[in-house]
Amino acid sequence: MSVKRTKKASPPPSSRSKSSDTAATSSNRISKGTISAIVVILALSYDNFRLRYRASNAESANRNLSSNEDEIKLRYKTWEEAPASYEEFDHDNDPSVCRLPIVTVEEWEKNRMWESETPVIVKNVTDGWKALENWSKEELLRRYPDVVVGMGSSKELGQTGPDQAGSALTRTTIYDYVVNWMHSSNKYVFDRNLRLPDGGFLEDCHPYPMPTRMYEEDPDALFESGMPENLMWKDHLALTIGHDTQGLTFHRHNAAWNTVVFGAKRWILYDAERIANITRLKTMTRDIRNPIQLDTANWIRKLYNKDDRKHEIRNYGHDCVQRAGEMMYVPRGWAHMVLNIGDTVAVVSERGLDGVN
Repeated sequence: MSVKRTKKASPPPSSRSKSSDTAATSSNRISKGTISAIVVILALSYDNFRLRYRASNAESANRNLSSNEDEIKLRYKTWEEAPASYEEFDHDNDPSVCRLPIVTVEEWEKNRMWESETPVIVKNVTDGWKALENWSKEELLRRYPDVVVGMGSSKELGQTGPDQAGSALTRTTIYDYVVNWMHSSNKYVFDRNLRLPDGGFLEDCHPYPMPTRMYEEDPDALFESGMPENLMWKDHLALTIGHDTQGLTFHRHNAAWNTVVFGAKRWILYDAERIANITRLKTMTRDIRNPIQLDTANWIRKLYNKDDRKHEIRNYGHDCVQRAGEMMYVPRGWAHMVLNIGDTVAVVSERGLDGVN
């Protein structure tokens, strides 16, 4: 007996195609939506990661001093390697030339010599300062690249006075100045109105010289004493950095001290009472036949030995060389000019000065 088998009914072709297309379309929609979401999430995650990475690594990435780029930019790896005009401008501080007391820190403090009206050189002020290590060129750039400083022409700073330089100064950072400006321009970092930031930078200068240290130790006692603020030595320190032969021409200001950490400075100081005569002051500081103010190096080269200037300086002033580690104290009103011998880094404090951060 034969059995007739019947074929299972199949859906119409059009129905199979429509069902299959619907499933494929649905599958495609899910796949595309998922991919789009993943792309968005990854993009956002990458942007967030990139921002965090750049923020956390910008300093080390941009200021890795071992990189070839910065090795090329740093023309001189250390302060000491840069040119220094010792042969032309240095001297041995013969007593007949310098004519200043050169004292120890102990003598300076015991005799409260900052209360006198005579300039003084104090030896070994930087003994124990962390700045001796932390302010070497590469270490300074590594530790304090973003510290803001003011730079300007030495001549302009001398003509206006460092306290009134104002618009003559351009704000920059230590890193930018040392790498991009120091040996390729006449710009000089000297802005007493811009104090060093609190923290490591100031701590590198401990112990502060007296009388600045009195304010740090007990500021309330000074204010309660009734002393006018323009007579107080506050914990306001400012930085100066410049290359060989830079320095300020003749200027005057309140009492101040200047401590050299690296390099050396030559000082020409002129008695405050002697220069009360404005005619004498102009004759001393400029050539009346050509009244254009010279920079410090050219004043020494061209005017120091002309007319009566040398006689005046040797009898009523001082011509001294300040070495690294020494502090020069200049009383109020003394006219003075300063010349860097080699790359020079120094810190200054002025009586009565309040700075802006």
